[in-house]
Amino acid sequence: MRWNGTIPRIVPQRGKVVTFNRIYAGWLIVLAVTAFNPPLFIEAFDLKIYDLLVRYSAPNRPDPRIIIVGIDQKSLDVFGRWPWPRDKIGEVIEKLEGFGARVIALDMTFHTHTDFENIALMDKIDAEIVKEKIDIDNPKFYGKFGQLKNNVSRDRALAGSIGKAGNVVTGFFFEDIKKEVSKTGSKEKAIKETLRPFRIKTVRRSADSRDASLWFKAAGAEPNILVIQKAGAASGFLNTWTDIDGIIRSHPMIYEFNGDYYPSLSLASVIAYSGAISSTQLVFTHGMLEGIDIKGKFLATDPYGRILLRYHGPDSTFPVVSIADIMSESLENEKIRKQIEGKIAIVGATATSVYDLRVTPLGITAGVEIQANAASMALNLNAITKFGWQKVMDIILALTLGIFMWWALPRMKVLTGVVVTTLLMGGLFWFNFLQFNVNSIWLNSVIPGIAIVMGFISVTTSQYITEQRSKRFIQGAFGRYLSPKVIHQIVENPDLLQLGGEKRVMTAFFTDVAGFTTISEKLEPNELVTLLNDYLTKMTDVIHEFDGTVDKFEGDAIIAFWGAPLLIENHTEMCMRAAVKMQKVITESKKKWIEDWSAGLATRMGINTGPMVVGNMGSKERMDYTMMGDSVNLAARLEGANKYYGSKILVSEFSYREAPQNAFLFRELDQVRVQGKKNAVRLYELIDTVEEATDERRRLTAMFEEAVIVFRAKKFEEAREKFSNCHKEGGEKDVACELYIQRLDHLLNNPPPDDWDAVYDLAK
Repeated sequence: MRWNGTIPRIVPQRGKVVTFNRIYAGWLIVLAVTAFNPPLFIEAFDLKIYDLLVRYSAPNRPDPRIIIVGIDQKSLDVFGRWPWPRDKIGEVIEKLEGFGARVIALDMTFHTHTDFENIALMDKIDAEIVKEKIDIDNPKFYGKFGQLKNNVSRDRALAGSIGKAGNVVTGFFFEDIKKEVSKTGSKEKAIKETLRPFRIKTVRRSADSRDASLWFKAAGAEPNILVIQKAGAASGFLNTWTDIDGIIRSHPMIYEFNGDYYPSLSLASVIAYSGAISSTQLVFTHGMLEGIDIKGKFLATDPYGRILLRYHGPDSTFPVVSIADIMSESLENEKIRKQIEGKIAIVGATATSVYDLRVTPLGITAGVEIQANAASMALNLNAITKFGWQKVMDIILALTLGIFMWWALPRMKVLTGVVVTTLLMGGLFWFNFLQFNVNSIWLNSVIPGIAIVMGFISVTTSQYITEQRSKRFIQGAFGRYLSPKVIHQIVENPDLLQLGGEKRVMTAFFTDVAGFTTISEKLEPNELVTLLNDYLTKMTDVIHEFDGTVDKFEGDAIIAFWGAPLLIENHTEMCMRAAVKMQKVITESKKKWIEDWSAGLATRMGINTGPMVVGNMGSKERMDYTMMGDSVNLAARLEGANKYYGSKILVSEFSYREAPQNAFLFRELDQVRVQGKKNAVRLYELIDTVEEATDERRRLTAMFEEAVIVFRAKKFEEAREKFSNCHKEGGEKDVACELYIQRLDHLLNNPPPDDWDAVYDLAK
């Protein structure tokens, strides 16, 4: 029973593992490249995460130095629909100045004159007066002319109020570079000259930023009418920045126009509040805008001149004072004074009917609230920051997390992998939230998050596919040899399976049907096949029931083993229990076999335990999971020796010693010397399990073993008598007793030498 073949070390699906590693490394590289220039869907997802960070970090206390003076519904009810006469706005400014507002910021524009028809009419009247020499002292004429004059003077009245206050920041709009701006050269020059006094006059540049400019430039501007624009102490643009989904998350603080740099209304208000109108500097480094120096305090921006807004809360988070209350002569004036005095008062619409509404991460918000939030960020220098080096960090973090997932997940169970992935995602978002809420830094959650999620999905999917292939491989390779229960155990825990050739202590099992050649000659081929299949099926079922592995079928012979591929600690016991049950199944089936095929099958079995080599052996085209070695050969010889002793199950002393005590009923048959071996081997007949053996069977076994002891003590006459009694009392033909009686007859006639050891050659 030797197989002189090679024992290859087999690693299933190795090529596919290498392929997966290459694919995994490839998408990690793609992810790293994507971090430099993310596609729109990643940017959109990142913006949604920003919205969540804003929501969960709000509300927080707004800067107490900022108050909103609201054009609310109450004010509209009192003063009429918007827009109001400009002299009325001038009165509001005078009131605010009287209440001690340090800065008054107007979230509105005055880019047209009040009444062009009246102006044209006045020009005609002036011309007619000169031409016709009309008497302007006529009372009727004087009244009409005075009314028209008052209408035209409302612009001047507002300008006068602005100039008198001396702390008003006016607002205007820049035109987007994407729009087509059509202006004559003279008008463009006029606009430039109107705005230039309100530019940031000082720009500080590093050596590598001498030609640097903003990444976004305005194409045109709509300033206030000249008389109002010149009256302001400062002026700032009212433009906002809307992301691709229509939500305002950032705010432009600087615009470049015609080579000059202009502040937003919120920034101009803070500059005026800080008394830094002339000292504020823009700072350019590394070829781009870095931020704004406001009297020694630095406000970082992105290269577009924007800041990310951390909204303090939803609408009405900042304190709001109604213009109706400010203009009323009530006892509440002192209370209003305390609210306004020394603060930046931003005047703007809060009534929904004015339609100055914007969408923010917190919902619908009045535009003046956005100006207030931007001013608060500039005052406290706590605008959300996103540094340029973060893209490099995103790449490093994504690669690190991706490699960790690739390394760690295959070493974990799926549930553990889910927990680890969840903890990593939770830790990533928690860390980013802390950085956002505490340090005002917005870290990218999407790229590292994709590395975690895709790492989990990729590795888990690969594991699943590999496991399914492994299951199919195991079922295909061992389905013929192992029981479904063992197959299930190996499938659930493939580590139990070692496919490569290895040497281990196992139990080998050989069976053969006695006289099968004679039986086969009496049966038709189809009858023979049916009988043999029925027999082999019953025997295989028992082997599988006790976790054995069927090595092969050789005609009517069955070769099996215990202890591989699944490690079984009690492999000897399981083999013996299987052998005992197989004999019982044969006894139970014998009647049917005789009725159907006139064949009463009897099976001889050999069992040996010892070191043997097991593994996939054969050629590249065909392999069998089999065993080989001297221990295997001994089991095969024991099966054949049954015929000599008349036994059914012959067990070597090595298996006998491994069997649990008091589990089986044995009788020692002989001491034999195997061909090619020096040391004798004791042979035992496995009769039954202890719990099922009858008392009579136990008594006869004891008689036989006592006779063997006397035989080996060279008390031949006494031994012959004992074997004869055992044979007679057994009532059945006992070949082993007859064998010893024959031996004793020979020894009595031919006494052995003094060094006789009672050992016989198995071959003889």
